[in-house]
Amino acid sequence: MAVISLGYVIVETQDLASWQDFACNIAGLMAAPSAREDVALFRMDDRPYRLWVQKGERNAFVAPGWECADRDSFESVIAKLESAGRPVERAGVMEARARQVYELARSSDPAGNPMEVFYGRFVDYAPFISPAGVSRFVTGDNGDMGLGHVVLTAPNFEEAHAFYKDVMGFGDTDLGRFYLMGGGPDDPGVGFAFLHCNGRHHSLALGQLPESPNGAVHMMLEVGSLEDVGRAYDRVLKSKGKVPLSATLGRHVNDKMTSFYMQTPSGFDIEYGWNGLVIDPASWVPTTSLSVSDWGHKWAHESE
Repeated sequence: MAVISLGYVIVETQDLASWQDFACNIAGLMAAPSAREDVALFRMDDRPYRLWVQKGERNAFVAPGWECADRDSFESVIAKLESAGRPVERAGVMEARARQVYELARSSDPAGNPMEVFYGRFVDYAPFISPAGVSRFVTGDNGDMGLGHVVLTAPNFEEAHAFYKDVMGFGDTDLGRFYLMGGGPDDPGVGFAFLHCNGRHHSLALGQLPESPNGAVHMMLEVGSLEDVGRAYDRVLKSKGKVPLSATLGRHVNDKMTSFYMQTPSGFDIEYGWNGLVIDPASWVPTTSLSVSDWGHKWAHESE
């Protein structure tokens, strides 16, 4: 595959201190050294960072950073983006160095979602130590499964879905159709495409939804044990609303993840989960799911 993992994400915030508190004391990420006062970096494994949080004028998810295996794969993705008519901006050497990658480019998908593409697997070899006592974050052997997944909106669903398969090289894992109004005769359902680029069930999901005001629906972080999830859930509850709980504990049908959802200081959600399904991309046959969860995952708006 051209893209091999979700390498990092870029986030913008008006309140960097709130993000530092949330990332370290609620999510259990480890603060990493940053060369800029307006950027906070957070680690979850031996990568120098997985979350790049920059101070700005808005609160939003800015972009995923999609990792390519090597320079040939990187150039192949760039060529396909250009052939597909997508804008491509190659970053200079100093900006790539700041991101701690070999080469970097920016583009967007047909739904207008920004993205970064890079290659160069930098590691710093410093041990990961969670300030909240999280046992570990699941990123695969040598980080090959990436930091987790991201869910983006795509009003032009079919076009965006084809783009990620044909241009970016993702494969279909699950093609969901969720009936949010009960599945009656007047409910057309909402299309979702869950796509993989490695053994993680999905590194990207696209929803047939209007553009998100916060840049993404959610991103997912996977931890090493159910106890890690439960303790984080307790930390959110003990925050007494400082960290809003977006959905209660539950288990998803398609990727088997036991998780809950919490709102970040930038407005989008983080799914915090354990025991996600790992697939064999070479033999996987795409499924179709008609419900979201086996149990749980009661959303905050459902109690209004």
